[in-house]
Amino acid sequence: MMAGSAGEGVRSGNEEMRIDSTSAGSTPGIDERVPGVFIGIDVGGTGIKGGLVTSTGELLLERSVRTPVQEGRDGILRELGQLALALIAASERPVLGIGVGSAGSIDPVSGGVIFATDNLPGWTGTPLAAKLSERTGLPVRADNDVNVAAIGEAWTGAAKRYDSFAFAALGTGVGGALFSGGRIIHGFQGRSGEIGHLILKPGGLPCNCGQKGCLEQYASGTALNRIARGIDPQWTSYTLMERYGEKEARAVEAVEAFVSDLASGLISLYHVFGPEAIVLGGGLIETADLWWDRLEQALCEMSQKPIIIERAKLGNQAGIIGAAYLGQIAANV
Repeated sequence: MMAGSAGEGVRSGNEEMRIDSTSAGSTPGIDERVPGVFIGIDVGGTGIKGGLVTSTGELLLERSVRTPVQEGRDGILRELGQLALALIAASERPVLGIGVGSAGSIDPVSGGVIFATDNLPGWTGTPLAAKLSERTGLPVRADNDVNVAAIGEAWTGAAKRYDSFAFAALGTGVGGALFSGGRIIHGFQGRSGEIGHLILKPGGLPCNCGQKGCLEQYASGTALNRIARGIDPQWTSYTLMERYGEKEARAVEAVEAFVSDLASGLISLYHVFGPEAIVLGGGLIETADLWWDRLEQALCEMSQKPIIIERAKLGNQAGIIGAAYLGQIAANV
């Protein structure tokens, strides 16, 4: 890990808000110049998480509900609205705005869902921000869930020192977000940052996107589970990592291959985008103590230039905190 340069702010869409993490208040993390708090909500295929967040990024209260995927769009919107209203009712300070991060391609201007997979049935075409604003009477901004997690890391987490960085979320798949000049690069119809679908091995394993050889087929939690079961049908990705820590030969070979594939994908990302740093988040980071040094070594061996990599700091709260930042933008404070 190397030191990075100081970033001045986080921007989303055409809006800009400077981060003032030193704002003083009677309670740590609360800026008394801002008279209220913000709601951040993270919508996933299994759960919807929400929280009350101060203007300086402190999470005051967190709640979650199950995502009623079997009920489709109407059920998801109902639970989303009820969660937001419950957080408003629980807040001791006025709620000024709401931000939402959702799986799928999200229009950052309208807050509508351009496309979503069957993990959120009927979600494609949902005017997400408009519906939630109508339900709560508050201004709402929405974006892709990985973009929103990256905003959280840029605001109060591992990326706050960097003006330009790439964020890779290593979970069931491999998601990504790109920041340049402190601003998210959304691309056409929110399509940028699809790191998991970089072609790592042409003609390789089929991916659910229709391509073959995508990075997420080799460097995701799903990939590690498949690799683990290939060694022993009783193994999971967690078993694989445990055995790797014990230096079991088959596990060592498998995890070394995973690290090499991940490094290759990150090198490609680095050469195309040229960020100050790459921040890695997602569920697989929980096991990073076992393979992080090897990843740094692999990146050093593959690149002629030093590459800064950082571990995400906010864990599963990144989506809530980043979404609350969008809530500040929505409220224009």
